Amino acid sequence: MTDMMDVWECLGEGNPDQLRGDVEQRRLHVLHKKAPKICRQITKFVESIYFAQLGFITGDKQLSLDQILVQEAEALIPTIIKECSQGMVVDDRPIYWGRLFTQYFFNWLHRGSVPRAARTDLCSIHEITSRHYANNAARIAPLDEPRVILTAFDPFLLNTNIKQSNPSASIALTLAEIYQNSIPIDVFIFPVRYKDFNKGIVEQFLKPRFERNPLFVLTLSMGRDDFELERFVGLRRSSKALDNLDYSPVRDGRNPPCHTKSPEFLEFTLPTEIFKDVQGRWNTKDNRTVATKARGEFEAQSLNELEGEVCIRGSGGGFLSNEIAYRTRLLQLQMNQSFPIGHLHVPKLSQFWPSEVWKMVRQTSQILKRLLEYCS
Repeated sequence: MTDMMDVWECLGEGNPDQLRGDVEQRRLHVLHKKAPKICRQITKFVESIYFAQLGFITGDKQLSLDQILVQEAEALIPTIIKECSQGMVVDDRPIYWGRLFTQYFFNWLHRGSVPRAARTDLCSIHEITSRHYANNAARIAPLDEPRVILTAFDPFLLNTNIKQSNPSASIALTLAEIYQNSIPIDVFIFPVRYKDFNKGIVEQFLKPRFERNPLFVLTLSMGRDDFELERFVGLRRSSKALDNLDYSPVRDGRNPPCHTKSPEFLEFTLPTEIFKDVQGRWNTKDNRTVATKARGEFEAQSLNELEGEVCIRGSGGGFLSNEIAYRTRLLQLQMNQSFPIGHLHVPKLSQFWPSEVWKMVRQTSQILKRLLEYCS
Protein backbone atom coordinates (compact mmCIF):
# COMPACT_ATOMS: atom_id res chain seq x y z
CA MET A 1 0.00 0.00 0.00
CA THR A 2 1.51 3.28 -1.14
CA ASP A 3 0.57 5.24 1.97
CA MET A 4 2.22 2.68 4.24
CA MET A 5 5.42 2.83 2.23
CA ASP A 6 5.27 6.62 2.44
CA VAL A 7 5.15 6.39 6.23
CA TRP A 8 8.20 4.13 6.36
CA GLU A 9 10.01 6.48 3.98
CA CYS A 10 9.20 9.44 6.23
CA LEU A 11 10.88 7.64 9.10
CA GLY A 12 14.21 7.84 7.31
CA GLU A 13 16.73 10.26 8.75
CA GLY A 14 17.19 13.35 6.63
CA ASN A 15 13.83 13.00 4.87
CA PRO A 16 12.43 16.55 4.59
CA ASP A 17 8.88 15.22 5.06
CA GLN A 18 9.77 13.30 8.17
CA LEU A 19 7.33 13.51 11.05
CA ARG A 20 9.82 13.19 13.87
CA GLY A 21 7.82 11.55 16.64
CA ASP A 22 9.31 10.95 20.08
CA VAL A 23 12.51 9.09 20.96
CA GLU A 24 10.83 5.69 20.85
CA GLN A 25 9.13 6.31 17.52
CA ARG A 26 12.32 7.54 15.94
CA ARG A 27 13.84 4.09 16.48
CA LEU A 28 11.33 2.76 13.96
CA HIS A 29 13.67 3.76 11.12
CA VAL A 30 16.37 1.50 12.62
CA LEU A 31 13.83 -1.30 12.98
CA HIS A 32 12.90 -0.90 9.31
CA LYS A 33 16.49 -1.47 8.28
CA LYS A 34 17.48 -4.22 10.72
CA ALA A 35 14.29 -6.17 11.48
CA PRO A 36 12.21 -6.34 8.27
CA LYS A 37 10.18 -9.32 9.48
CA ILE A 38 8.81 -7.37 12.45
CA CYS A 39 8.10 -4.43 10.15
CA ARG A 40 6.09 -6.63 7.79
CA GLN A 41 4.08 -7.98 10.71
CA ILE A 42 3.16 -4.58 12.10
CA THR A 43 2.55 -3.03 8.68
CA LYS A 44 -0.01 -5.75 7.98
CA PHE A 45 -1.75 -4.98 11.26
CA VAL A 46 -1.80 -1.20 10.79
CA GLU A 47 -3.20 -1.63 7.27
CA SER A 48 -6.26 -3.23 8.85
CA ILE A 49 -7.33 0.11 10.32
CA TYR A 50 -6.24 2.22 7.36
CA PHE A 51 -9.59 2.15 5.56
CA ALA A 52 -11.51 3.01 8.71
CA GLN A 53 -9.43 6.15 9.08
CA LEU A 54 -9.76 6.91 5.37
CA GLY A 55 -13.53 6.82 5.84
CA PHE A 56 -13.20 9.46 8.51
CA ILE A 57 -11.06 11.65 6.27
CA THR A 58 -13.43 11.43 3.28
CA GLY A 59 -16.48 12.21 5.39
CA ASP A 60 -17.93 8.71 5.40
CA LYS A 61 -17.70 8.61 9.20
CA GLN A 62 -18.83 5.21 10.35
CA LEU A 63 -16.89 5.69 13.59
CA SER A 64 -15.29 8.64 15.33
CA LEU A 65 -11.50 8.77 15.51
CA ASP A 66 -11.48 7.90 19.20
CA GLN A 67 -13.70 4.89 18.52
CA ILE A 68 -11.39 3.77 15.71
CA LEU A 69 -8.33 4.02 17.95
CA VAL A 70 -10.01 2.24 20.86
CA GLN A 71 -11.10 -0.62 18.61
CA GLU A 72 -7.59 -0.89 17.16
CA ALA A 73 -5.99 -0.72 20.61
CA GLU A 74 -8.25 -3.50 21.90
CA ALA A 75 -7.36 -5.60 18.86
CA LEU A 76 -3.58 -5.06 19.01
CA ILE A 77 -2.55 -7.80 21.42
CA PRO A 78 -5.12 -10.45 20.30
CA THR A 79 -4.17 -9.89 16.65
CA ILE A 80 -0.44 -10.14 17.30
CA ILE A 81 -0.98 -13.26 19.43
CA LYS A 82 -2.95 -14.86 16.60
CA GLU A 83 -0.67 -13.89 13.73
CA CYS A 84 2.82 -13.61 15.22
CA SER A 85 3.03 -16.36 17.83
CA GLN A 86 5.70 -18.98 17.18
CA GLY A 87 4.37 -22.34 18.24
CA MET A 88 2.76 -21.79 21.62
CA VAL A 89 4.88 -18.75 22.50
CA VAL A 90 3.90 -15.11 22.04
CA ASP A 91 6.49 -12.75 20.53
CA ASP A 92 6.26 -9.50 22.50
CA ARG A 93 8.17 -7.34 20.01
CA PRO A 94 5.46 -6.78 17.35
CA ILE A 95 3.15 -5.63 20.16
CA TYR A 96 5.59 -2.96 21.28
CA TRP A 97 6.55 -1.81 17.80
CA GLY A 98 2.99 -2.13 16.51
CA ARG A 99 1.79 0.28 19.19
CA LEU A 100 4.48 2.82 18.28
CA PHE A 101 3.92 2.49 14.53
CA THR A 102 0.14 2.80 14.87
CA GLN A 103 0.49 6.08 16.74
CA TYR A 104 3.12 7.36 14.33
CA PHE A 105 0.92 6.42 11.36
CA PHE A 106 -2.11 8.07 12.98
CA ASN A 107 -0.19 11.32 13.44
CA TRP A 108 1.15 11.14 9.88
CA LEU A 109 -2.24 10.42 8.32
CA HIS A 110 -4.04 13.22 10.18
CA ARG A 111 -1.17 15.71 10.33
CA GLY A 112 -3.05 18.30 8.23
CA SER A 113 -6.59 17.67 9.44
CA VAL A 114 -6.50 17.13 13.20
CA PRO A 115 -4.84 19.62 15.58
CA ARG A 116 -1.70 18.41 17.33
CA ALA A 117 -3.26 18.59 20.82
CA ALA A 118 -6.21 16.46 19.72
CA ARG A 119 -3.90 13.93 18.10
CA THR A 120 -1.87 13.73 21.30
CA ASP A 121 -5.00 13.08 23.36
CA LEU A 122 -6.22 10.41 20.95
CA CYS A 123 -2.85 8.66 20.97
CA SER A 124 -2.95 8.67 24.78
CA ILE A 125 -6.26 6.80 24.62
CA HIS A 126 -4.67 4.27 22.29
CA GLU A 127 -1.61 3.96 24.53
CA ILE A 128 -3.56 3.12 27.68
CA THR A 129 -6.08 0.82 26.00
CA SER A 130 -3.48 -1.21 24.10
CA ARG A 131 -1.54 -2.19 27.23
CA HIS A 132 -4.21 -4.43 28.78
CA TYR A 133 -5.10 -7.95 27.71
CA ALA A 134 -7.73 -10.15 29.36
CA ASN A 135 -7.90 -13.81 28.39
CA ASN A 136 -11.23 -15.39 27.49
CA ALA A 137 -11.88 -16.65 31.02
CA ALA A 138 -11.36 -13.10 32.34
CA ARG A 139 -13.58 -11.55 29.66
CA ILE A 140 -16.56 -13.76 30.41
CA ALA A 141 -16.14 -13.86 34.21
CA PRO A 142 -18.22 -11.46 36.34
CA LEU A 143 -16.26 -8.35 37.30
CA ASP A 144 -16.30 -9.32 40.97
CA GLU A 145 -14.88 -12.79 40.34
CA PRO A 146 -11.29 -13.02 41.64
CA ARG A 147 -8.66 -13.24 38.94
CA VAL A 148 -4.92 -13.44 38.49
CA ILE A 149 -3.07 -10.24 37.61
CA LEU A 150 0.24 -10.47 35.75
CA THR A 151 2.24 -7.39 34.78
CA ALA A 152 5.18 -7.18 32.41
CA PHE A 153 7.30 -4.64 30.55
CA ASP A 154 8.08 -3.42 27.03
CA PRO A 155 11.46 -4.30 25.52
CA PHE A 156 14.30 -1.95 26.47
CA LEU A 157 18.05 -1.64 25.78
CA LEU A 158 16.98 -0.85 22.22
CA ASN A 159 19.77 1.63 21.55
CA THR A 160 22.21 -1.25 21.40
CA ASN A 161 19.93 -4.06 20.18
CA ILE A 162 16.87 -3.15 18.11
CA LYS A 163 15.76 -6.81 18.13
CA GLN A 164 15.64 -6.92 21.93
CA SER A 165 12.77 -8.86 23.46
CA ASN A 166 11.41 -8.64 26.98
CA PRO A 167 10.55 -12.21 27.97
CA SER A 168 8.37 -10.97 30.83
CA ALA A 169 5.67 -9.90 28.34
CA SER A 170 6.03 -13.07 26.26
CA ILE A 171 5.66 -15.21 29.40
CA ALA A 172 2.67 -13.30 30.78
CA LEU A 173 0.76 -13.36 27.50
CA THR A 174 1.60 -17.00 26.78
CA LEU A 175 0.37 -18.03 30.23
CA ALA A 176 -2.84 -16.07 29.64
CA GLU A 177 -3.32 -18.05 26.43
CA ILE A 178 -2.54 -21.40 28.07
CA TYR A 179 -5.21 -20.73 30.70
CA GLN A 180 -7.51 -19.10 28.14
CA ASN A 181 -10.64 -21.02 29.14
CA SER A 182 -9.98 -21.96 32.74
CA ILE A 183 -8.36 -19.23 34.83
CA PRO A 184 -9.22 -15.52 34.51
CA ILE A 185 -5.93 -13.71 33.86
CA ASP A 186 -5.49 -9.99 33.28
CA VAL A 187 -2.16 -8.91 31.78
CA PHE A 188 -0.85 -5.35 31.87
CA ILE A 189 2.27 -4.43 29.89
CA PHE A 190 3.99 -1.35 31.29
CA PRO A 191 6.20 1.15 29.47
CA VAL A 192 9.88 1.45 30.37
CA ARG A 193 9.48 5.19 30.89
CA TYR A 194 9.98 7.11 34.10
CA LYS A 195 7.54 9.82 33.08
CA ASP A 196 4.63 7.36 33.01
CA PHE A 197 5.50 6.05 36.46
CA ASN A 198 5.74 9.63 37.73
CA LYS A 199 2.22 10.24 36.42
CA GLY A 200 0.90 7.20 38.31
CA ILE A 201 0.32 4.70 35.52
CA VAL A 202 0.74 1.76 37.90
CA GLU A 203 -1.89 3.07 40.27
CA GLN A 204 -4.17 4.11 37.39
CA PHE A 205 -4.17 0.59 35.93
CA LEU A 206 -4.20 -1.48 39.07
CA LYS A 207 -6.22 0.32 41.75
CA PRO A 208 -9.58 -0.60 40.14
CA ARG A 209 -8.40 -4.22 39.89
CA PHE A 210 -7.17 -4.31 43.47
CA GLU A 211 -10.60 -3.12 44.60
CA ARG A 212 -11.98 -6.40 43.21
CA ASN A 213 -9.59 -8.44 45.40
CA PRO A 214 -7.57 -10.52 42.89
CA LEU A 215 -6.37 -14.02 43.72
CA PHE A 216 -2.78 -12.81 43.51
CA VAL A 217 -0.59 -10.29 41.69
CA LEU A 218 2.73 -11.23 40.13
CA THR A 219 4.79 -8.49 38.53
CA LEU A 220 7.32 -9.76 36.00
CA SER A 221 10.39 -8.22 34.41
CA MET A 222 13.60 -9.25 32.68
CA GLY A 223 16.45 -9.55 35.14
CA ARG A 224 19.67 -11.49 35.56
CA ASP A 225 20.61 -15.15 35.09
CA ASP A 226 17.94 -16.95 37.15
CA PHE A 227 14.38 -16.69 38.36
CA GLU A 228 14.50 -14.35 41.34
CA LEU A 229 11.66 -13.57 43.71
CA GLU A 230 12.55 -10.08 44.91
CA ARG A 231 11.69 -10.06 48.60
CA PHE A 232 12.59 -6.52 49.75
CA VAL A 233 11.71 -3.77 47.29
CA GLY A 234 13.19 -0.31 47.73
CA LEU A 235 11.97 3.27 47.58
CA ARG A 236 14.97 4.66 45.71
CA ARG A 237 15.86 4.91 42.06
CA SER A 238 19.55 4.06 41.78
CA SER A 239 20.15 2.40 38.41
CA LYS A 240 21.89 4.55 35.81
CA ALA A 241 20.22 2.58 33.01
CA LEU A 242 18.31 4.77 30.57
CA ASP A 243 14.62 4.26 30.01
CA ASN A 244 13.12 4.05 26.52
CA LEU A 245 13.12 7.83 26.22
CA ASP A 246 16.87 7.90 26.94
CA TYR A 247 16.28 9.38 30.39
CA SER A 248 17.49 8.54 33.88
CA PRO A 249 16.75 10.51 37.08
CA VAL A 250 19.91 9.07 38.67
CA ARG A 251 22.78 11.53 38.38
CA ASP A 252 25.36 13.35 40.50
CA GLY A 253 25.25 10.63 43.14
CA ARG A 254 21.56 11.19 43.86
CA ASN A 255 19.18 8.29 44.46
CA PRO A 256 15.77 9.99 44.25
CA PRO A 257 12.72 8.30 45.80
CA CYS A 258 10.03 6.96 43.50
CA HIS A 259 7.31 7.95 45.96
CA THR A 260 6.86 10.63 48.63
CA LYS A 261 6.59 10.05 52.37
CA SER A 262 6.87 6.27 52.04
CA PRO A 263 8.97 3.56 53.73
CA GLU A 264 12.50 2.92 52.48
CA PHE A 265 11.76 -0.80 52.08
CA LEU A 266 8.69 -2.99 51.70
CA GLU A 267 8.42 -6.79 51.76
CA PHE A 268 6.39 -8.91 49.38
CA THR A 269 3.73 -11.33 50.61
CA LEU A 270 4.48 -14.33 48.38
CA PRO A 271 4.66 -17.68 50.22
CA THR A 272 8.20 -18.57 49.11
CA GLU A 273 8.14 -21.94 50.87
CA ILE A 274 5.89 -23.31 48.12
CA PHE A 275 8.47 -22.55 45.41
CA LYS A 276 11.46 -24.38 46.90
CA ASP A 277 11.38 -27.37 44.55
CA VAL A 278 10.27 -25.65 41.34
CA GLN A 279 11.93 -27.54 38.49
CA GLY A 280 13.46 -26.03 35.37
CA ARG A 281 16.60 -24.94 33.62
CA TRP A 282 17.13 -22.01 36.00
CA ASN A 283 17.32 -21.73 39.76
CA THR A 284 14.38 -20.11 41.53
CA LYS A 285 15.75 -17.87 44.26
CA ASP A 286 14.28 -16.01 47.20
CA ASN A 287 16.46 -12.94 46.71
CA ARG A 288 17.01 -10.94 49.90
CA THR A 289 20.02 -8.90 48.76
CA VAL A 290 19.68 -5.14 49.28
CA ALA A 291 22.01 -2.15 49.53
CA THR A 292 21.72 0.70 52.02
CA LYS A 293 23.62 3.92 52.58
CA ALA A 294 25.08 2.83 55.90
CA ARG A 295 25.73 -0.89 55.37
CA GLY A 296 26.33 -1.30 51.66
CA GLU A 297 25.19 -4.57 50.10
CA PHE A 298 23.99 -7.42 52.32
CA GLU A 299 21.30 -10.08 52.65
CA ALA A 300 18.49 -8.89 54.88
CA GLN A 301 16.68 -11.48 56.95
CA SER A 302 13.64 -9.43 57.85
CA LEU A 303 11.95 -6.09 57.25
CA ASN A 304 12.70 -5.19 60.88
CA GLU A 305 16.42 -5.46 60.11
CA LEU A 306 15.98 -2.69 57.52
CA GLU A 307 14.26 -0.31 59.91
CA GLY A 308 16.07 3.05 59.91
CA GLU A 309 18.20 2.23 56.87
CA VAL A 310 18.31 4.49 53.79
CA CYS A 311 17.74 2.48 50.63
CA ILE A 312 20.21 2.40 47.77
CA ARG A 313 18.86 -0.72 46.05
CA GLY A 314 16.02 -3.09 46.71
CA SER A 315 16.27 -6.81 46.07
CA GLY A 316 14.96 -6.05 42.59
CA GLY A 317 17.58 -3.38 41.93
CA GLY A 318 17.04 0.36 41.39
CA PHE A 319 15.28 0.51 38.02
CA LEU A 320 11.60 0.43 37.03
CA SER A 321 11.30 -3.31 37.73
CA ASN A 322 12.00 -2.65 41.40
CA GLU A 323 9.71 0.36 41.25
CA ILE A 324 6.66 -1.48 39.97
CA ALA A 325 7.12 -4.01 42.76
CA TYR A 326 7.36 -1.18 45.28
CA ARG A 327 4.36 0.71 43.94
CA THR A 328 2.09 -2.32 43.77
CA ARG A 329 2.94 -3.41 47.31
CA LEU A 330 2.49 0.14 48.62
CA LEU A 331 -0.85 0.42 46.82
CA GLN A 332 -1.97 -2.84 48.40
CA LEU A 333 -1.03 -1.58 51.86
CA GLN A 334 -2.79 1.73 51.29
CA MET A 335 -5.93 -0.15 50.26
CA ASN A 336 -5.67 -2.54 53.24
CA GLN A 337 -5.71 -5.61 50.99
CA SER A 338 -4.08 -8.95 51.81
CA PHE A 339 -3.77 -11.07 48.64
CA PRO A 340 -0.31 -12.50 47.76
CA ILE A 341 1.76 -10.00 45.80
CA GLY A 342 5.37 -9.89 44.67
CA HIS A 343 7.88 -9.50 41.89
CA LEU A 344 9.57 -12.14 39.75
CA HIS A 345 12.65 -11.35 37.71
CA VAL A 346 12.94 -13.80 34.81
CA PRO A 347 16.25 -14.58 33.03
CA LYS A 348 17.55 -12.06 30.52
CA LEU A 349 17.22 -12.67 26.80
CA SER A 350 18.65 -10.55 23.99
CA GLN A 351 16.27 -11.59 21.21
CA PHE A 352 13.10 -13.64 20.95
CA TRP A 353 14.13 -17.31 21.05
CA PRO A 354 10.90 -19.39 21.17
CA SER A 355 12.55 -22.49 22.66
CA GLU A 356 14.13 -20.48 25.49
CA VAL A 357 10.97 -18.52 26.19
CA TRP A 358 8.97 -21.74 26.28
CA LYS A 359 11.29 -23.11 28.99
CA MET A 360 10.72 -19.90 30.95
CA VAL A 361 6.96 -20.23 30.48
CA ARG A 362 6.99 -23.78 31.83
CA GLN A 363 8.98 -22.75 34.90
CA THR A 364 6.78 -19.72 35.55
CA SER A 365 3.71 -21.89 35.10
CA GLN A 366 4.81 -24.00 38.06
CA ILE A 367 4.95 -20.86 40.19
CA LEU A 368 1.52 -19.81 38.96
CA LYS A 369 0.00 -23.26 39.66
CA ARG A 370 1.37 -23.32 43.18
CA LEU A 371 -0.01 -19.89 43.88
CA LEU A 372 -3.40 -21.01 42.57
CA GLU A 373 -3.31 -24.01 44.90
CA TYR A 374 -2.22 -21.81 47.79
CA CYS A 375 -5.07 -19.37 47.18
CA SER A 376 -7.77 -22.00 46.70
